[in-house]
Amino acid sequence: MIKLINILNEIDPKVGTGKKPKGSDRRLYTDENPKDTVSIKFKSAQDIKDTLSKTSFQSKPHARKSQIINLIHQRVRAAYGKAKDPEVKKRLKRALDYIEARKEASKRKTKTLNKETSDPQSGKAAPYGSGYAPVQQNEDILNEKCWPGYTKKGMKTMFGKKYPNCVKNKK
Repeated sequence: MIKLINILNEIDPKVGTGKKPKGSDRRLYTDENPKDTVSIKFKSAQDIKDTLSKTSFQSKPHARKSQIINLIHQRVRAAYGKAKDPEVKKRLKRALDYIEARKEASKRKTKTLNKETSDPQSGKAAPYGSGYAPVQQNEDILNEKCWPGYTKKGMKTMFGKKYPNCVKNKK
């Protein structure tokens, strides 16, 4: 009886079906935000073109468009793998080729957008955790030779400039 009460207390009150990943408040395979929905068709390349030209798709930010394109690509690829009829397989192959080209274009746009955000001239910093190296400051580095009897052991910073760390040779 106590276990049954504990199970009832653990039931998720959110509406929808599908799996809920650990640590996430969103479910997979559900439509939790109807305003963000884009209905898709992927039976042919023309269906995909029509889907991607809808205003409901065009009005989305690039990140959401990329998600939708990836979803269409996964579904077309799965349908193509399961198709047995040669005509259907041929039609889905054309659709797959088209969506793969769109996916590659989306990847290129993502790269250019990421370059713009990490560009030091743009005045914007790279987003935290984006994998981009921090922007390096232009530092004056002097690569002078050490005096006779001294050897270079790395670099040291003095007055905001880097100098060779010259250490006297041991006799």
